Amino acid sequence: MADETFDPKGKTFTQRLTAFLAAAKKDYSLTITKDNGRTKEWQQKFHIFHMFLYNSYQNTKPANTDTGKRTISWSHFSDAKIIWNTVKFSDALRTKSNSIPQKEGQKWKSGHEPNEEATKRHIKLMQTNAGIGNSGKAMVSSGIKPCGEPCKCGAGRSKHLSSEAADLNSANLTTLTTKLKIAKAGSLDDYLKEFGLHRPLLNHPSSAEKWHVESIK
Repeated sequence: MADETFDPKGKTFTQRLTAFLAAAKKDYSLTITKDNGRTKEWQQKFHIFHMFLYNSYQNTKPANTDTGKRTISWSHFSDAKIIWNTVKFSDALRTKSNSIPQKEGQKWKSGHEPNEEATKRHIKLMQTNAGIGNSGKAMVSSGIKPCGEPCKCGAGRSKHLSSEAADLNSANLTTLTTKLKIAKAGSLDDYLKEFGLHRPLLNHPSSAEKWHVESIK
């Protein structure tokens, strides 16, 4: 049961989240971990990765796509003339031998050009190792506004960067759901609501996120 002295009205997202985490620990002996904060560089890097491989956004597309596709085209993603914004091409592109491509002016050095399949394998591994949800396929918002090269999709800046959202540990939330059920204390979303929180992406049609929480406006 939530702390009856806590009233979410007028409270910031951080205050609401702090109260929720403290109550879960006090009432259910459960420590719920969350992301440790993100930089615009981290956010933009994994946003670009997502937009190159998947693009689960319904109404947002990169500036350069292949006909009938919704992801960043390989011809643009691998263009040596493109100046990447905030992110380095060396973070993403890989040669056939899985090394970092090398430039000579505005062209790729012969024998050191980026390879599409090697790049995709590298990016998928990066997403998984970074703990991106849904086995690395979850949406990641832009780290800058407006979104820059090589994506330039026009997406807004992530709420994570302005302390308006957080990702909580999925396993911890599953455990809390079980504890709430045993205690006959309602659902997880009922519990979150007591602190003025909700999960706006829980039922997203293409990239549901059960771990993402924001304030109820």
